[in-house]
Amino acid sequence: MKTAILSVFQPPMQPPLSGTFVVNGSPTQTAMVEGSGGSSQLAQVSTAVVVACVLLFLTKPLQYLPRCVLGSIVFFIAVRLIDIKGLKDIRSESQGEFALALVTAAIVVFVGVEQGILVAMVLSLLRVVKHSYRPQTGVLVGGEHETWRLTPTDEGKVTEPGLAIYRFGASLFYANAGQFSQEARLIARPSPSKIRWLVVDAEAITNVDYTAARMLRQLQPYLLRQGVQLVFARVDASLQADLDRHRLLELIGSQFIFPRLYTALAAFAREEKSAAQVQR
Repeated sequence: MKTAILSVFQPPMQPPLSGTFVVNGSPTQTAMVEGSGGSSQLAQVSTAVVVACVLLFLTKPLQYLPRCVLGSIVFFIAVRLIDIKGLKDIRSESQGEFALALVTAAIVVFVGVEQGILVAMVLSLLRVVKHSYRPQTGVLVGGEHETWRLTPTDEGKVTEPGLAIYRFGASLFYANAGQFSQEARLIARPSPSKIRWLVVDAEAITNVDYTAARMLRQLQPYLLRQGVQLVFARVDASLQADLDRHRLLELIGSQFIFPRLYTALAAFAREEKSAAQVQR
């Protein structure tokens, strides 16, 4: 591996003042080092020294080496770089990543290594955006052994009578704010099992952007007209700061923002008990 190296000796326990970066590379030389068991920096340095010695003193004898022999050596080493077993493992676990690996490999073979790396980076970022754009959502219902089970957000879906816990699996931003609003309105629609509290499980919501904040400001009055109180549970300090910055704490009410899910459930139980006593 050909590298540009800058090194500065430092006393022990102090961070280095310089580093190294690859300016060019030889996959075949790398494969030869790995195939011989080299896994340390010393192995790379030794390889560089051997290559330098060959270039300085052995180029004349090597000129008589047939090019077909050299090509066969390079081809043999390059074929070993193809990890078929790794591709099979990726395919068995993730079809999307398998397709990404095939596209990247095809671009590397037919276009170039740099282009393949760039395309792989762009496609990987698009996959991340896609996951955030359509996050995993659902209504939490009680399962076996006092666990929660995530179910689809169907109309009238409840966690228990009068309560629906809505889990949203990503930060709230412009790309997924519409999905949040649509599913929240669907859950809050009048049905035989009418809910009074819509508790948002915000464990995965780390921040709220401007567009999502405007959506919440429109959603809150709609839910109140339906007789549904919007509640946030599992709210950490960063999310609470975001809600405060967008003036959502004032709109929703700080008494309906809970750091834990069980505290929100306990508050709902107290309110239901108080309402029952008033009706008597």
